[in-house]
Amino acid sequence: MGNYNFKRFIQILGGTFIATFIIIGLLRGHYGQLYINVLWQDFGTSLSIVSIIGYCLNKWMWKWSIFQGWLVPFPCLEGEWEGHIFFNWNGTDQEKKIKIKIRQTFLQIQVLIETNESYSNSICASFDFDEMRGHKELIYSYINVPDVTIRERSQIHYGTARLRYKEKDKTLEGTYWTDRKSVGDMILTSRPLECAFTPNNQHINI
Repeated sequence: MGNYNFKRFIQILGGTFIATFIIIGLLRGHYGQLYINVLWQDFGTSLSIVSIIGYCLNKWMWKWSIFQGWLVPFPCLEGEWEGHIFFNWNGTDQEKKIKIKIRQTFLQIQVLIETNESYSNSICASFDFDEMRGHKELIYSYINVPDVTIRERSQIHYGTARLRYKEKDKTLEGTYWTDRKSVGDMILTSRPLECAFTPNNQHINI
């Protein structure tokens, strides 16, 4: 998710720690006392509370709608997405259905793709967004590992995808390209679709 997410995360926890430290001091009647043992006690309590908040924020709290937009600028894409890819294979334009699983926390996002012949997983992923224009894109690079039985015609390869998130339609649309000089378009939706994988005599370069 990049340095932006980490900086935003640290800023949130830093502000929360200061507020917690002040509140703890007021509740314990320590406000204005500069004794090391008193400050250290309040510091330890505040650190424990903020650590718990940080864990929950990274795992779950960031998904809450109350935080979306102002505190969390990127969308929650976690879950299963199904849709279509449009590509050219052996000089012929084709269309196939595909299933993608996205795992996401505040600090990380991972994209997993499966077909009947191979699987792909992201090796790095991040958001590119413009808050002023509402432009949000998921960009990730991945490694595709075909089954051993088809390695003669389909080697392990790397690729990159750039998908724009359309919040109104809840869709991901964009393109992908690989180091085997193959390209294609992708349209995905979180609404459930019947996923039909590629026949055994074909391989999708994704």
